[in-house]
Amino acid sequence: MSYYTERSGFTAPKGKGGAGTPYHVDLKLLSSLPVAERVKMFDALAKQKQAIGREIEFSNPVVSGRRWNPNAELAEKVDLLEKAAAAHSHSQHPGWQSFDYYLPFKGKSRFEKGAVEDASIYIPAVAGGKVRRGSGGGYGYFSESLDPSGRVIARVGHGNIDRPEAGDVNVLGKAPAASELPAASESQSTRTEDILKAFLYGTQAGTGEKQKTLQQELKEQLLGNVLSQALNPTSFLSSYNTLDPYMAGFNTGSKDFFGGIFG
Repeated sequence: MSYYTERSGFTAPKGKGGAGTPYHVDLKLLSSLPVAERVKMFDALAKQKQAIGREIEFSNPVVSGRRWNPNAELAEKVDLLEKAAAAHSHSQHPGWQSFDYYLPFKGKSRFEKGAVEDASIYIPAVAGGKVRRGSGGGYGYFSESLDPSGRVIARVGHGNIDRPEAGDVNVLGKAPAASELPAASESQSTRTEDILKAFLYGTQAGTGEKQKTLQQELKEQLLGNVLSQALNPTSFLSSYNTLDPYMAGFNTGSKDFFGGIFG
């Protein structure tokens, strides 16, 4: 599936973007989406940044200083995606992968004056879907992206509350057919990723019996031409389950919720 990008305000100085350090961005992606779709989301964001001379630079330990390269090999991008999500250890939410990053100008350190201030924040979006806006609590100015089925697939926050967008956006363009919307349960997604990693990394994906099992599953999927579906999903989730109760505050705009859960 293809992703557009919609602006979600600007990076914020201290006191204007909720919790956390000034000028950083917090992005959350629905973890039940196939890993290839989450990679595509980052690619779309990174290409948009390239168009205005900026890059995505992760900031949490282990991945601090690493930048997203949309032209890198898939294996490299999957590896960075997983490591960046794991590095967001101070704030983990079941069902979501979270990422902290800055948006420095290409060729500049994020620590240089003027490198990350007032950078435009973007969120991945799907034609036929919607981008909703809000502001409050520890998440500052934020947006959430919905696909045409109404499923929330991404959230981005810590924008400047004094520089909001005009309002909600109905994403233009030809909406994907129902059968083209990627869908997977948490367990299906996890298994798909294990198999994909076995394909990408070989023996690094596991050892002993686990590796043999993964290799056998990979062989069966290759024979059935299912690996291509993992990379370009064609299944459709006919209905989207309501978000877990702990996430309900996001949709209600609860300031108490944002102050306590987002980082």
